[in-house]
Parts: sequence; structure tokens; C-alpha cells
Amino acid sequence: MHIFGTLYYKDIFKCILFLLTHLPFQAHLDFDPVRLAYSESGRIYSEMNTGKWWWDTQDQLPAGATIVPVICASEKTHLNNFSGDLHAWPLYLTIGNIWKDIRCTPETRAWILVGLIPCPPKGAKNTDEAWHSAVGTVLSLLRNLDITGPGLKWDCGDGFQRQCYPLLAAWVRDYLEQVMVAQVSYGLCPMCEIPKGAPMGHSIFQPLDNKRDLHVDLELLDETTIDVLRTLGVHPICNQFWQYPLCNVYRLWQPDELHQLLLGLVKDLLHWLLKYLKARNVKDQFDNQFTSVPQYPGLQCFSK
Repeated sequence: MHIFGTLYYKDIFKCILFLLTHLPFQAHLDFDPVRLAYSESGRIYSEMNTGKWWWDTQDQLPAGATIVPVICASEKTHLNNFSGDLHAWPLYLTIGNIWKDIRCTPETRAWILVGLIPCPPKGAKNTDEAWHSAVGTVLSLLRNLDITGPGLKWDCGDGFQRQCYPLLAAWVRDYLEQVMVAQVSYGLCPMCEIPKGAPMGHSIFQPLDNKRDLHVDLELLDETTIDVLRTLGVHPICNQFWQYPLCNVYRLWQPDELHQLLLGLVKDLLHWLLKYLKARNVKDQFDNQFTSVPQYPGLQCFSK
């Protein structure tokens, strides 16, 4: 597939190895899955190695394997309006072995710029395929990893050498890139089969099935399968993320405060609340009560 412009990228294995051996991270690395609990039936989830994904994935690797969860982040960025309407599309990478408090602190520099994806010109066609092709080139080492083999013998920050298996585990992105990565139609959920426009709270819809959609990659498509995929809003084309070992493209999405909490849940609840108040003719009363609350000391309100 043609890639628009020039693709700049680094060797991601060297970037991952740098993060594993970086001495400031030495005391803030996890290499094995653990289960934390506050009671016999209650689990505690904190770091990535306490989650179900790490345990489920560990069972599918050879004995003695060390998982290196690869977390990617991408965001198309507008640069200016006065020099050709320039854009940049950086691709960042970190690993889930690093504690989340360290990983999410900008000063620790736990994220590495591994690629600059060329932005397609206005009016270009097949932009999704071009983006997938560019990202596939950057992450090709992950796609070609043999999970049945001995892995990669890497030195780690704690001084030990381990058989490491770097696996694509998560992707931080906004909704526009979520649907592009999952190759689903705009307006649909990139994780489950809930119809477009369905209200919140539904739990009867099944999650999108990565194994079922692999039929596309295995060239087992027939008219019936194509119709099923289109009904679910999944594009009946080969998604290159299906080729990554132990990767479920519909589970790469991870929530973040801006896109899922503020622009997602809070915004949706606010619309519901306004409709509820207007339907009962109490919106003015609510506004008066809300504006009468004294401002919090030091709280800044931004117009945009």
C-alpha cells in the first residue's frame, strides 16, 4: 500500500530495550503477573501486571517467558494555518512494565517518539490503508515475533537477563483513530456490537470478535461473512493488527481522562441531565441553585 510522503521511524526493539535498562526506572519495573486482593472475593487492580490481560497472556507463552507489554499512542496534530496548513502524526511508545505513576509523569521521559507518520493530503483516497501500512512498517518487528520460540534474551534494569516477549498490548488515541485502528464505521463502538445511537447502559451486546474477523486475513471470506461484518460495522478488509501475536485489536483501546471521561461519559450524562431538567421545567431552578454555589478558592475558569 502506498504511503503518503516520507516515513521516519526508529528500531522499536532498541527503544524497548532502552526503557528496560534505563537506570532511573530500575526500582519501578514489574516483570511477573501478580494478584492482589482485599478479601477472598475482591481483587485489587493497580499496575498493569495485576490485570487479567497479563495473566491470560502469560499462560499462552513458554515457561519462563517475560512479557513486555508495548503501549502505543498516536495523535494527529495541527501545526499551523499559515504555512500550508501543516500537520504532524507522531507515534509514541512505552512499556507496561514501568509503574504507571512513573510512566505518566512527563519529567521521567518514559515515552519515546518512534515514528512520524506522513499525513495524507486533502482529498486523498485510501487514507486508512496508508496509515495502517505506515504503522505496520514501524511495528513490523512486533508482528514478526515468534511467540513459540525462545523470545529475546534482554538485559533488564535490575541486572537480570530475561527471555522477553514484546507484545502489542494497548493503544492510547482519540475516537477518530480508534475506529481507524479497529476498521469499524464512524459512529459505532470500536469494542462491541452495540448499534449506533443506542443509549448508555446496554450490556446485552457481545464484544467484537477478533478470531471471527481473522477469516478476512485467512482469505476465508464469503458473501455471508462479508454481510455479517458489514452488519456489525466492521470493514471487510484485512486489518494488519490481526497479524500481531496475541493481539486483540478490539481490546487495544484504553480509556483516558480527556476522550473517554470528559468528552465521553461526562458529556453524555450532561446531555441526559439537561433533557431531564427541561422535560420537568426545572432547568431554571437548577441553574439558580448551581450559580449560588461559591467558587472554589484558586479555581480558574477558561472560556475555551
